Amino acid sequence: MIDQILEMEKGKRIRAHKSVTVNEFYLAGHFPDVPIVPGVMTLEGMLQCALILVNEFYSRGKVTSTLEKVDRLKFKRPVVPGDQLEFQVQLTAQAAHAFKFKGKALVGKETAAEADFILKISIREVGFEL
Repeated sequence: MIDQILEMEKGKRIRAHKSVTVNEFYLAGHFPDVPIVPGVMTLEGMLQCALILVNEFYSRGKVTSTLEKVDRLKFKRPVVPGDQLEFQVQLTAQAAHAFKFKGKALVGKETAAEADFILKISIREVGFEL
């Protein structure tokens, strides 16, 4: 869901970009006459940004995650083909392997979606992978 990372402050926040095109696989059949990006895909973009941010905490090992909780998820505007979607995610708290985030998806200056969520991270230490 991310085309480009625009800005990242290690361990704190990230901004990323997604150009929504009519060819996105998840638009097929999702309101055929008026394609709208499913809300879960907008949330997925925020989660991917959070994982990129978390990955910066670990210099070694394979990072895996589980979505533990989503709070205050609000969809405020539909996202349609042609929109330039910007994801803004910031780390708000960390305890052991639980990371709490505040995420927002914007189209221009208009908020399309926002959510608070918690990811539980596990690390598998590896020397190298084949």
